[in-house]
Amino acid sequence: MSVTAGIRRALALVVALGLTMVSQAGAGAVAKPKQPNIIFFLVDDMSADLLQYMDTVSNLAKQGTTFTDYYVSNSLCCPSRASTFTGQFPHNTGVETNKGSDGGGYQAFEKHESRTYAVSLDQAGYRTGYLGKYINEYPVGPDYKVPAGWDEWHVAAGGGYNEFRYELTRYIKEETADEKPLDPSGGRYLVDVLGQRAADFIERSREHAPGEPFFLQVSPFSPHSRVGSKPGDKEPRFPPARRDRPKTKWPAGQFPHGDCGGPDCNGIDVTALPAFDEDTADKPSWVRRGKIGPKLVKELRTDFRDRIRMVQSVDDMVERVMSTLTDEEKRNTYVIFTSDNGFHLGQHRLVRGKSTAYDHDVRVPLLVRRPAAGRHGDLVTGAIAQNVDLFATFLDLAGADPEVRDSRDGRSLVPLIQGHKVKGWRDAALIEHVKPDPKAPGEPDPDADSLKAGNSQPPTYTAVRTAGDLYVEYVGEPKPEYYNTVTDPHQESNDPDNARTARLGKALDGLEGCGKPGSVDCWTAAHLS
Repeated sequence: MSVTAGIRRALALVVALGLTMVSQAGAGAVAKPKQPNIIFFLVDDMSADLLQYMDTVSNLAKQGTTFTDYYVSNSLCCPSRASTFTGQFPHNTGVETNKGSDGGGYQAFEKHESRTYAVSLDQAGYRTGYLGKYINEYPVGPDYKVPAGWDEWHVAAGGGYNEFRYELTRYIKEETADEKPLDPSGGRYLVDVLGQRAADFIERSREHAPGEPFFLQVSPFSPHSRVGSKPGDKEPRFPPARRDRPKTKWPAGQFPHGDCGGPDCNGIDVTALPAFDEDTADKPSWVRRGKIGPKLVKELRTDFRDRIRMVQSVDDMVERVMSTLTDEEKRNTYVIFTSDNGFHLGQHRLVRGKSTAYDHDVRVPLLVRRPAAGRHGDLVTGAIAQNVDLFATFLDLAGADPEVRDSRDGRSLVPLIQGHKVKGWRDAALIEHVKPDPKAPGEPDPDADSLKAGNSQPPTYTAVRTAGDLYVEYVGEPKPEYYNTVTDPHQESNDPDNARTARLGKALDGLEGCGKPGSVDCWTAAHLS
């Protein structure tokens, strides 16, 4: 909590006491609702096909709200996270890739740190904490920078992808502000450490800011792959916690085939994923390729099972945080769970990665557990939502000025979370991608894969997703890509000459430059009718 926020609250208390002493006439007035606590889990590269293996996370939908049509603005880590923090599309943040030498990374994002939701929540009186992965290429070292708005800062740099070899900042404004400790991993699995520190944050908030709301963001690197993985490595490409690994392999886990959240891991097969190894002859040229061979299928099968094993520790982490809340805190706490983007493993013969406009890369889970004191029942909404909406959502929950809340590209999801029908909601989601330069200098891009054949990155593109369409325009491709997602939900039959493409192309013309000076605002552009 900032000094300014503390002074403001003190003044508000003095005014309130003065009014009470002067008159009791206002005793019957409607009191301003208490600001809720907010816990935000943002995981890394979690595709929707993993959710069914996560009991605790899936249970957030009970007495909660499930968004079935939630899309990220960009299916690459850094641009997507920048959109989440600022409520703006990548063409408005200027964060296009993961690397500073290529128009992205922390170098492109740093100028936005004074305008993230953390700053607004701090000003609204929240005690704030951030844990885990932040922005690509954020430097973790002696005298690390704590961005504006955060009262606690527990962040790892690129070593976090390996889960066991990392350094973790330990900034607690009330306790370590002058020291800025930096803790070695000690061989502890990072997701487990984040779960403990999240629980500690909640307990410290009771101590340092009793009665005041808190905002806690927990952003594990899981289930992202290790960086620098090579064929023949003993350590898996996707490294689960040791307890979740097969008992027959070193280091031995607790179950014969590992922990996959209930099902026998050996009974789970990547080839069952929709559109796995589908014929790509109808696809744009960058997608077309031959069948995936048996050796690669075996690798992808291992990768898929390890990703399922990885998210077991995420599920454990969420359970640990939820169990830390008191009954009173549960009555006034929103819990939000989502991912920065999805992932593919063999769908459309794309070997492993993300960055496409297909649903497995851009359509990710969004679950919101509502406060226990609020509306009861399991709610599901098919309204088109995007990560640019989270900025406005958090500010809305905090009671921020609507003009500030609605000043960016997205809008608050709170009415949808509470089960209200919202008149005039958007018809279309915008998805963007700038192809990274593989020769850009600097550290290796954690989202690059050493496998070249059959794993090409898509060209630069913009896309529009509606309740029934996916329309994509690629730089260098003579025709667009189009799918009727009602009859073809897994995007297997490209129909670039469909009559709908003319209207969608016009809509995309308005969306891809929205919010720029002289252009329509992005909320207006997202309405096709």
